[in-house]
Amino acid sequence: MPGSQTAAGLKRSSGWRVAAAGSALVALYGLSYLARGEAAFPPDLAPSFQSRPWGIFGHALGGSIALVTGVLQVNRSSLRRSRAWHHRIGYVYLSAVLLTGVSGLYLAPFAFGGWITTAGFGSLALWLLVSTATAYRRIRSRDFVGHRAWMLRSFAAIFAAVTLRIELPLLVAAFGGNFTPAYRIVAWLAWVPNLLWAEWWLARRPGPEVVAEVLELAGPG
Repeated sequence: MPGSQTAAGLKRSSGWRVAAAGSALVALYGLSYLARGEAAFPPDLAPSFQSRPWGIFGHALGGSIALVTGVLQVNRSSLRRSRAWHHRIGYVYLSAVLLTGVSGLYLAPFAFGGWITTAGFGSLALWLLVSTATAYRRIRSRDFVGHRAWMLRSFAAIFAAVTLRIELPLLVAAFGGNFTPAYRIVAWLAWVPNLLWAEWWLARRPGPEVVAEVLELAGPG
């Protein structure tokens, strides 16, 4: 029904604006690492970060670019306006994810908090690379529906940069100011629920509706 479709469209638009705002703010925070150097490192993590600053700087740069370009890519109106720009931004996103994922895998073994955080952040970096590579392979084979689904999974992983910065202070407060258990939990909590949300969102969309919509966006024009 037109009314329900309009309401759903408004809800999606509002959700995208919230995601875009969060992505922009966290991207600015990430870029502050490059502007301020080691002075930007959080006190609890500074010793670990100072041991491998270029890994941190690369991770911050790649993550910031991936957040901004990724949130643009999941907005359907950007594809409707210009597929050429969608493709260009997509290649920037791919490059940023490669930098983020590889630096994340490099940093994971040294993560503060021991093997729990190493496993959490290492799994996140690996999933980010795998999901993005799958999305790229799908679009190269002109599987538009599959590409869209895997791009959503990829962005759900990169959006962990936003959810982590919301959840971590809440967890630290819940543990009475104890950073270590909060950081171990957020190494998983920052991204696993994001992926579950992506799967829920994909499962609730009727297959024919998605196919028709994607084919319309991918059509000539």
